Amino acid sequence: GELGYSTQEVRHCRNANGIQRTEHYTKYHQVPFLKFRVSIVQPEYGQREIILYRGQYSWPFQFVLPNQLPPSLIPSTIAYPYVKYYARIVLDKPWYKPNAKQVYPLTIFPRVDLRHIPGGQQQVSFSNENRKKIRLQGYLMRGGILSGETLSTHIRLDNPKRSEIKRIEATLIQHRQVARSYHAETIFQLNLPDLREFSGTELQRNFDLVLPEIRMSPTYTYMSQYSNQTLGISIRYELILVVKVRGLFTDFKVSIPVIVGTEQISTEQQPFRQPINNPIEMPTASAPVFDYEELPPSYDTVVMNQKI
Repeated sequence: GELGYSTQEVRHCRNANGIQRTEHYTKYHQVPFLKFRVSIVQPEYGQREIILYRGQYSWPFQFVLPNQLPPSLIPSTIAYPYVKYYARIVLDKPWYKPNAKQVYPLTIFPRVDLRHIPGGQQQVSFSNENRKKIRLQGYLMRGGILSGETLSTHIRLDNPKRSEIKRIEATLIQHRQVARSYHAETIFQLNLPDLREFSGTELQRNFDLVLPEIRMSPTYTYMSQYSNQTLGISIRYELILVVKVRGLFTDFKVSIPVIVGTEQISTEQQPFRQPINNPIEMPTASAPVFDYEELPPSYDTVVMNQKI
C-alpha cells in the first residue's frame, strides 16, 4: 500500500553569473504505509530449491488484510494525490538468473455500513435564497448512497417575483485530501430536467439522479504514522445545486453532504419520503493511527515496465 501527495516548495539557486534566484516547484511524495510478505511455496525439507519442469503450475494462497486501511482513491483523473495497492508475485530464481516478477493492482475498500453511520439512512434538508427572494429548499431522501444507486431529492422552488430561472445544475463532487494535497473530483454534472426558462411562482418535484456505474471510494478518514509525522487521508462527497437566474449577481447554490458507503441498504430499511425540519450533521467513518515500519519500494518503481 502506498499514498502519494504533492507539495509546493521553494528553493534558492545561483545561475552561471552567480546571481541568486528563487524557484517555486512542485515536489511529489510517495509514502509506503503497508507491506507484508506471504510465502506461497517453499522447497521441501532438506532441499535448497524447487525444480519446475516445463508446464503450468498453480499454488492457491490467501492473506488477511488489517482491519483498518484507507480506501483506494477512485475514480481519478489526475496523478496526485492517490492511495494505491498492489500485489507483487516474485519467482525467486538462482542468483545467476533474474527473478520473474508480476504486479497486480488491487482495489481495497474498508467496509462502510450505512446502517451504522449516523445520517446514512436519514433525510438531509437544505435551504437557501437570493436577493430576489427566490428560495430553493428541499431534502435528500437518504443521506447515504452506494455506487451505481439513484440519488433521490425533493425540491421546492419559490419564485414570488416570477423571475426567469434559466436552469438548476446538479454536481456531485468527491473531495479527497492526502496529507497537504487536495483534489476535487467531479463524479457527475447535469441540469435538472424540465426546468429551463422557468418563471412560475412555485415548483415542487422529485428528481432521481443516477450515479455512474463506477466504483467510488467510500466516505472515510484515516491517519497513518510515517517518519515521525502523521499523514491524514480524507474522502467526502457533496451534492451542489446551483440555481441560474436571469440577471446580474442572482445565481445562488446549496451544498448538501452525501455519504458514500459499501454496504447495501434493504428496501424495508429506507425511510419514507417526508421532509424534516433540521439538517443532519454528517460524520465520516474513520480508522485509528497505524505505524508500519517496514517500507516497500514506491508504487511507480515496482510497476515500471511491467505488463499488468
